[in-house]
Amino acid sequence: MTAFTEKLDKAAGAALCEGLTVAGQSLIGAGAVSLVFGGAGVVPISLGAAALMTSAAGCNWDPEAPGPDPSGPPISYCAIAESPTYIVTISNGIETNVTASVDVITKFEFTRRETDPIGTFRDVYDFRGTTPEGAAYRTELILALGLDNTAEFVQRFEGDPTCKVPDTPGGTDPDIPPTTYTDPEDGCTLIVNWKGLSTDEQGHVSPVFKIEAGPEVLRAEGGGVIGGCNFEPVIYTGNPGGPGEPPFVGPWDPTWDGDEENPWAEFLREIAAGVLGAGLANALSDLFDAPYSGATYRLVSVCETDSSGEPISQAVEEVIPDLPINDAILTRLDALVPLLQGQKDFKQPICEPPAPEGDFRTISFRSEQVSPGGKSCLRKRLRYRSISGIGLDGLIDHWKDFVFSAGPVIVQHRGATWGTVKCWASSIDEGKRVIRHAAAEAGIDADQTGRWQISGSSSTRLGMSGTMKIDITGGYYWITERDGSDNRPIVGKT
Repeated sequence: MTAFTEKLDKAAGAALCEGLTVAGQSLIGAGAVSLVFGGAGVVPISLGAAALMTSAAGCNWDPEAPGPDPSGPPISYCAIAESPTYIVTISNGIETNVTASVDVITKFEFTRRETDPIGTFRDVYDFRGTTPEGAAYRTELILALGLDNTAEFVQRFEGDPTCKVPDTPGGTDPDIPPTTYTDPEDGCTLIVNWKGLSTDEQGHVSPVFKIEAGPEVLRAEGGGVIGGCNFEPVIYTGNPGGPGEPPFVGPWDPTWDGDEENPWAEFLREIAAGVLGAGLANALSDLFDAPYSGATYRLVSVCETDSSGEPISQAVEEVIPDLPINDAILTRLDALVPLLQGQKDFKQPICEPPAPEGDFRTISFRSEQVSPGGKSCLRKRLRYRSISGIGLDGLIDHWKDFVFSAGPVIVQHRGATWGTVKCWASSIDEGKRVIRHAAAEAGIDADQTGRWQISGSSSTRLGMSGTMKIDITGGYYWITERDGSDNRPIVGKT
């Protein structure tokens, strides 16, 4: 299989030779983007520079061949004038305003789009400009044939015709179609798009290509694994450092596919000046040389006990010192082995539940309204253990004014010394609010100890809704504190 860079070289070479054949004499004087900082943006290509590029590429080029038709209309025009300006076509002495009197303040752009196949008009062009408000203007210019087979574009002015920025006809640069290259070894298809020309400080000219995978590859692989036949588009050009250097290949920026002329120019200028290359090299060097902050990884057991059954804490600890990034990465990888072994050595997978602790509390609630599923009020009971020791009066004061909304959501708290506490509530947050209120009296931090468990019921007979208050049937607060079930519980009067 052909190496990827070699494949790009062959595709670019084939595209350059084919492009030179198409360009012919139109290559002389065509614009090349200058990669010199502070220099002219675009400079014309000389015969000598074009011949040197051809010779270095091993291609054939005939500077006297006619080349492609120009890509713009045959008109010298004023890009920026003192007054609003527009374009008309004249055919058989009849003028037609085709740009609707738009005040264009930035450079006109003419791009040849097509030639009429049946001969009713000569050419079709895209015309672009910008209004004083900054809005883009675009229209279609059709150069129609008159009875005498002649037609032309003419620029008109609504006021002062003084031209502030003149321009020359479009179409001085050759219009080179894409080249399709198929690798003879692995059959991969590459599409090479001619995007322009660049020139360095010594006047060496290089083509600028966008190279992308053939469309059948993308259809077949669906943009899957990136490889020699399926890859993201790249920018390819002769190395901006000059002859003798390998070509430059980089990722193609999708924003370069817009209407801007030579949008890749600044990028290549930075490459030529070494800004990106040197900056990246320095940044990578600093990154790899700078020490990476150390760390301590500690694995602590939670289920180990001594010979008497008392909990003890054991740990596996790996200390990573400050190291350069590569050494830091390797040291962290090595630390995984003892940490993983520690997970196997410690008791797995769960600890014994904590021993129950505290006095039982029983809090009874009654709904304000009759149950929607029956003829009686809803009744709910909340039961838990408490280590607060506040006594019955304090317990009543804590609960007597508490109100909550019952419903189909079951909120439970498990794994703490007060046992399993359950509440049927209208929502998760409401259930947690009830249990947290109980925990505040029981001496438990429900969010730091144990765990929450949420469930529910789809039965229409369970989880009825209602506003729940402390049950005071018979003139007593149905709030009790005691262990066991012997004798009647002590309650407080309302």
